[in-house]
Amino acid sequence: MQVVFRNYFYEATGFGNCARQLAYKLEDAGVDVKIEVMGNKRFTLDTWEIERLRKLENKLKQEEQVLLTQESRLRPEERGVFKKALSCTMWETSKAPKEMVEGCNEFDSLILPNEFNRQAFLKGGARVPLLIASYGVDANLFHPVGKRERLGEKEETFVFLSVFGWSHRKGPDILLKAFLQEFDEHEPVTLLIKTFGERMGDFPKSWYEQAIQPIVPKKKGFPKVRTFSDIMTTSQMAELYRGADCYVSPTRGEGVGLPFLECMACETPVIATGWSGHTDFIKPSNGYLIPYHLVPAEPLYYTQLYKPDQLWAEADCGSLQLIMRKVYSDRNMARIKAKQGRETAKQWSWERSAAEFIEAIETTVGQKITSS
Repeated sequence: MQVVFRNYFYEATGFGNCARQLAYKLEDAGVDVKIEVMGNKRFTLDTWEIERLRKLENKLKQEEQVLLTQESRLRPEERGVFKKALSCTMWETSKAPKEMVEGCNEFDSLILPNEFNRQAFLKGGARVPLLIASYGVDANLFHPVGKRERLGEKEETFVFLSVFGWSHRKGPDILLKAFLQEFDEHEPVTLLIKTFGERMGDFPKSWYEQAIQPIVPKKKGFPKVRTFSDIMTTSQMAELYRGADCYVSPTRGEGVGLPFLECMACETPVIATGWSGHTDFIKPSNGYLIPYHLVPAEPLYYTQLYKPDQLWAEADCGSLQLIMRKVYSDRNMARIKAKQGRETAKQWSWERSAAEFIEAIETTVGQKITSS
């Protein structure tokens, strides 16, 4: 039984990293994996990864196949081609959109990353089996020991880091408001935002100016904020996470929230909204959770799938200010939480993820898919 795994393997995104790691670990576990590449082939990966992906892509096609895809709709011409077809998808609000769920119902089953997603798809009207398989982190790559990238910031400067594609769901307005109101220009503190706009590596500065506009008339003298949109390899991302003193994201909703887990593996303290997928692994013992209230979701510039019949979290800006100040002031407590975060992250391995994916596929197919 060959598993045809279709995903964004060459993308420099969280989706791309997840796809690559799952493909490698499924093959390591004895699954005959043949990949099909979605999206563009962006060769920003390490050489060994490109070589391994090409080998997986060029595998000979076997007679009996099962489809595992990140797509949320089965292609019409593929109905009946595969023994079974599974979608490994996710969503970030309280309810998966009807349009998405209708497509997902064409599959034999859905593999979702957590109970948060399972409930969202049930509320959205999913009628096929919903199976859970977690996502993970490479705790050997994302490790506290190694090169630290601080983009030239002095060691005495406290660096808050946030990594996200710029959209309202990621809460850049709340992040900037909290940081700019809490800290002053004379304090040795910097907020680094790694981001992009409609395309990877591209970010319209006007979006940033729009986000800070309500704050400008109320205060003179702002702390330092830097935005950049460099495309980085996973090794470079690990260096960036290690170089930060704290990772912060007042996100309105996450399907998983892998950057949090990667920072935890690097023993970097994390601040996150206390709602959605990432709360599976971020707890008060190993991180800082921002209080929130639920509000109707809003359409985003790149999709109309977010609608008012879905809820997402509005992180409390005042509470975020207090938490950022606390992390800045009480660094010993932050280090204690970060060490526990590392211990938590080590439990969320990609080997564990692969085992759970194999179990979900075998449950759907009704037979063993590994050679061992």
